[in-house]
Amino acid sequence: MTRAATDERKGIQRLQNILVVLLLLVLAAVAARMVLVEEPQKWRQTELDIAVSRFIDSLWLARTEWMRRGKPKEVALLYENKAQQTNVVMNEQGWPSVEPGCLQLWQHLGSNVPGSALDTELENGNCHYRINQKPWFSYKSDRGQVVRK
Repeated sequence: MTRAATDERKGIQRLQNILVVLLLLVLAAVAARMVLVEEPQKWRQTELDIAVSRFIDSLWLARTEWMRRGKPKEVALLYENKAQQTNVVMNEQGWPSVEPGCLQLWQHLGSNVPGSALDTELENGNCHYRINQKPWFSYKSDRGQVVRK
């Protein structure tokens, strides 16, 4: 083999090595982004989904207790993770009322989302909840319906 052919082969091998290293760097960057950026956001979204599910479960628990007790104006709920009972004002349709306010309703029925991140708005008997200024879900008290945003 001539010296020129050997030099050419070494040049091709160096180019292949550089391409392999670049490919590995790109793959490492993609993996790092997935682990460091996207995964924590997915966990936060999962936590919020669980909080809404707990809120819905509590709505149904309150409604069931309302029917079981003979449709009183207020029902008492006792949660395992809360040391005290929670009194929930009910509306005529048998769903938790928004009269005390959306934030108070969340505090009675919701999960442990920080109050500083939670923003509420009462509009026409509906509570609109936002997390960090982004729409999260709405509660329609006349039907007991929760609409996720």
